[in-house]
Amino acid sequence: MTVFSLRDYQRSDLEELVALFNSTVQAINKKDYTEQQIEQWVQPTPDYEKWDAVLTSTYTRVVLVGMKIVGFGNISKSGKLDYLYVSKEWIGYGAGKLLANDLIDYAFKAGAKEITVHSSITAKSFFESLGFKVVKQNNNYRNGVLLLNYLMVYAKESTPNTKFFPFM
Repeated sequence: MTVFSLRDYQRSDLEELVALFNSTVQAINKKDYTEQQIEQWVQPTPDYEKWDAVLTSTYTRVVLVGMKIVGFGNISKSGKLDYLYVSKEWIGYGAGKLLANDLIDYAFKAGAKEITVHSSITAKSFFESLGFKVVKQNNNYRNGVLLLNYLMVYAKESTPNTKFFPFM
C-alpha cells in the first residue's frame, strides 16, 4: 500500500508543479482532447510569477510519496477548486481523492457553502465519483481552439459520498 502525505505549497516546488501539470495534460488528457487542444492547454513557456501568485493566494497542497511530488491542487476560501493534478504514474492510487478531501475540507471549514470546479472531460468522472454534479458545459476558446470543460458543483448540503468525504 502506498503512503501519501500532504504538505503546503512552497515556492521551491513551482517549476516541478508546472512540469507535472504539463506532463499530466499531455499524457492523460490526450484521450479526450486533440493534439491542437493539448498544445493550447500546456504551457511550454510558463509565467512562473503568475503561477506563484495563484498558488500563494489560495490554499495549495502538494501530495508526496516519500520526498517525491506526485500531485498538487489548490482551492479558494470561497470554494473555487482551481488545480487538481496527479502525476500520470500515480493516477488511480488514491492521491487525487486524498488531495480533493483535503482541499474541500479546508474550503468548507473556511465557510464555503459549495465547491465549484471547471472540470476537463477527462476529470469529469473523477469529480462525479466524489459527488459533484454538472451544472453546465463550457465552450472555452484559446487562440481560436475550443477547450471544452464542465462547471461542476458540490454542495455542502448534498448527501456526501462518505467513502471519500469522511469529514462531513
